[in-house]
Amino acid sequence: MFQKTLISILTALFAGAAMHGQVLHSVHAGVTGVRYGVDETPGSYYEWVVVDGGVISANYNNHIEVDWGVIPGIYEIQVVETNIYGCTGDTVNTFVEVIDHIDFDPFPPEVEICEGEIHVFDAGSGFVSYLWNDDSDHITQTFATGEAGTYWVQVVDENGLIGRDTVELVVHPVPEVDLGPDTTLLIEESILLDAGDDGDLYEWSTGDIGQTIRVHGFEAPVEIRVEVTTMEGCSASDTIFIDLDEGIVLIIPTVFTPNDDGINDEWIITDKDGNDLSINYPRAVVEVFNRWGDIVFSSQAGYPTPWDGTYRGRPLQMDSYHYVISLNEPGISDITGTITIVR
Repeated sequence: MFQKTLISILTALFAGAAMHGQVLHSVHAGVTGVRYGVDETPGSYYEWVVVDGGVISANYNNHIEVDWGVIPGIYEIQVVETNIYGCTGDTVNTFVEVIDHIDFDPFPPEVEICEGEIHVFDAGSGFVSYLWNDDSDHITQTFATGEAGTYWVQVVDENGLIGRDTVELVVHPVPEVDLGPDTTLLIEESILLDAGDDGDLYEWSTGDIGQTIRVHGFEAPVEIRVEVTTMEGCSASDTIFIDLDEGIVLIIPTVFTPNDDGINDEWIITDKDGNDLSINYPRAVVEVFNRWGDIVFSSQAGYPTPWDGTYRGRPLQMDSYHYVISLNEPGISDITGTITIVR
């Protein structure tokens, strides 16, 4: 009794010994002329049987050629050897898998990008042909696009087996961000900058994180930038330059020394030409608060009597105090800051 091992000698596709009873290799459904054989013993006769899936198209005793059918499955090849003495060996068998496709899954179901970006789909190397979306202009390994839609690629390997995969490209919009044109402000003016409501995360160059910020004239000149990001990670930015309009420039000291030496004893607020606050803003009111938020000074309209650093006639201690200057003019915001008493 003896056994022979099946061998595919179609060297362009398969080579080497097949384990008895195991799958030898895979072939494309409908392929013809696939050769299988065994080592020949002189004088022996070999009887071949292909079960169900294919037909023997040529028989050369110790090897055959098989035309495979179009129905996928795993099919058996059997061979029995009868030697020169009339002794018959056991049936030796192996299996061939007939497939109409290859295991090909290079893409996830969905790919997400942001508007304006380009995504490159890569079907992988090692195939003899590529076809994207039935478009004969796209027959390379990669395909690049920035348009939303469903895309597919079909590949063919060296054995003629076909693979196909589909992917959905989702394109998320970027937020619309427009801070407006560059502008100028008077020192007492302010402007509200709005980055729009398209985003979920706001990052201003000022450190603010809300949708809007207010910029005052006394902060100018200044360049303000904001970056807006959506939940999907798409972002956009804009920048605005705000210059100072020096039509009326208020000189607001940050320190004064009320020590009765006749020098800098009062908190004097003037314009750049030395005119008192009341000349330009007769309805202006100046208020000063301590660090706990208690008011320690409030002027009459026009600030006719400058603050001398006292509260109810008593000198206040050396410290920094918060002030609010309300000019009480239409469209002009309050001016805020700190004034420090040094004695």
